[in-house]
Amino acid sequence: MKKILACLLFLAALSCQKKPKPAEVQMHLKKAMTEFLYESVNNDSAKVKFEVKDVIFFEDVNFYECEFNVRMMQGSKDTTGAMKARITKDFSKVNRKL
Repeated sequence: MKKILACLLFLAALSCQKKPKPAEVQMHLKKAMTEFLYESVNNDSAKVKFEVKDVIFFEDVNFYECEFNVRMMQGSKDTTGAMKARITKDFSKVNRKL
């Protein structure tokens, strides 16, 4: 009986996980993309700097489909462009598309 009660409490705890707010998701997506971009230049901000301006995203079952506006500064040059990426729900893997 105790095992059944423990299992029910465990399942109830899992089902009660709160869904993150859109602002929190945006913050985590921007952070994940920024880390991904700096990894591509071996975390050397002396060469190039990135600023993720904003993100539009769609939540799928296992990932977020995202479009970022990113400002890139390299020396005296800078540009702003769009980048698309797919980011896992735990924000650990970024698969850049464009």
